[in-house]
Amino acid sequence: MFPPKLLAQVCKINHLRLRAQTNKDCNEQDLLQEAYSILDCIETYSPEESARSKSSSKADWVRIGTVYRSATALYCVLSLQSAFVLPENTVLRNICVGHGQTLSFHLAESLSSARTKRFMLWPLVVQGVEAVYSDTATRAFVSEQLSKLSWSVGTSIPLTAQKILESFWASGNRRWDNCFDKPYPFTMQIAVDVSQVSML
Repeated sequence: MFPPKLLAQVCKINHLRLRAQTNKDCNEQDLLQEAYSILDCIETYSPEESARSKSSSKADWVRIGTVYRSATALYCVLSLQSAFVLPENTVLRNICVGHGQTLSFHLAESLSSARTKRFMLWPLVVQGVEAVYSDTATRAFVSEQLSKLSWSVGTSIPLTAQKILESFWASGNRRWDNCFDKPYPFTMQIAVDVSQVSML
């Protein structure tokens, strides 16, 4: 279940990437400031505050929110660095390391729960891209969990992700766009929390 506030940031990231790659008249400093503003919105998202509005399974909601916050932050940094919007520096690498560690910890728990594992494909793929900077244990975890996820939910989509990530790890490349040569629908159940969305 993708928290709507984070999904909104993903849409902004995608739009920013598109502008950076197709509009040569864009001001680089404006794009950079916008990228940092998006990252700040992601970092300040509170899974605990979001979970207060839920009537049950609050611990699950907090865990899902934590997973998606870290996955979205990683997607923000890695994909915008790949689009040459964000720089590659120590501060951003440390942010990625921190979110990668958070993601690893909470993914393990989320993937072991029948209630939440079907929502974990996209975060697991993002963790797989970040794993190019990590050790072989993290890559092995991602690969193994993709296989298990494919078996448990009865779809080959996680196996496609596994193949792409393993090829990426072996390539020696590190950029987001070196991993994905085209758009892939890495979702098994499209679910967006609309409980806080009002109709005009």
